[in-house]
Amino acid sequence: MQGAGLAGELDDKDGRAHRRDPMVTTESVMVILGLDIGKTKFDACLLGDGAKQSAHFPNTETGFAQLAAWLAKHRPPEMALHACMEATGNYGLALAAFLHADGATVSIVNPKQIKAFAEAELARNKTDKLDAALIARFCRTQNPPAWTPPAKHLRELREMVRRCAALKEHRTQEINRHKAGCASPAVRASIERALAHLNAEIDTITRQIHALLASDRQMQTNYNLLRTIPGIGEVSAAVLLAEIPNIAEFSKKGVAAFAGLSPTEASSGARNRTGGISRIGNAALRSTLYLGALSARTHNPRLAEFVARMTKEGRPNKVILIAVARKLLLLAQAIIQTQKPFDARHAEPEAAPA
Repeated sequence: MQGAGLAGELDDKDGRAHRRDPMVTTESVMVILGLDIGKTKFDACLLGDGAKQSAHFPNTETGFAQLAAWLAKHRPPEMALHACMEATGNYGLALAAFLHADGATVSIVNPKQIKAFAEAELARNKTDKLDAALIARFCRTQNPPAWTPPAKHLRELREMVRRCAALKEHRTQEINRHKAGCASPAVRASIERALAHLNAEIDTITRQIHALLASDRQMQTNYNLLRTIPGIGEVSAAVLLAEIPNIAEFSKKGVAAFAGLSPTEASSGARNRTGGISRIGNAALRSTLYLGALSARTHNPRLAEFVARMTKEGRPNKVILIAVARKLLLLAQAIIQTQKPFDARHAEPEAAPA
């Protein structure tokens, strides 16, 4: 989920600004495999030279072997294979890794892209079989970028960070229930037991996250570097490494797009609206940066000057916070690229060209 693989791999619900592989072209890829992934099974649609084959298999290692045998039957061995699937959490990752290891080009795309493609085709029906064919046609016409499997420790980090966030969200719900008051002593005692359990789980997984970070020298170095930025705390630094560990490989515009912090424009006729953000990106990363901006706008001297200037210009508070979140992300990128800690006395380090 990342490094180039993790971010592209794992959510890509998050609308990542992928880089295209120059070796992947519609001319060189002769056979397209569309995959509609489910929890227990997946449907496959193979588009060859004027032919189409469909089948479904269990989403298990046995099913992967059956898929390989099916492909061997219907695909000439000299033809390259480009497989495409939607980002569906963890359900498709094992299959994607299997196909990648077998030499196929694999793409994992944002489901919104497939939905928009279906709308463009005026698709009226929806079944797993039809969805697999739709994904295959999308792959053939749009040539999505290739996915690379992430390193195991990077995938573990992302899962652990997300699990910790889910536990904290659950704890907040229980705290709110406790604050609201309970007429039943039994319910109040149940909430308190749940809170004790959640606190213990959060402490445990937090220690495990730090242990995982310490197990990799570069990851630990990057974590320490991020922690030097005012506005980036322990949680924020871990989220940044988990959600976008290949941050140094992005352009400025690309990394902002990945987080859904790219500015948008809506102009048509007399209507002219600017100043919003796309929100087509990694929601967990965007939320973390927004929270970091609340602290950075006052405690980060470089960003505090920027906030003062925007405030003087009369910009709304929400617009300022979004701008600070974006600058915080670009600052984190520059810190990782230069491998130098934050220093408010110096100019902002050189980041990747936009």
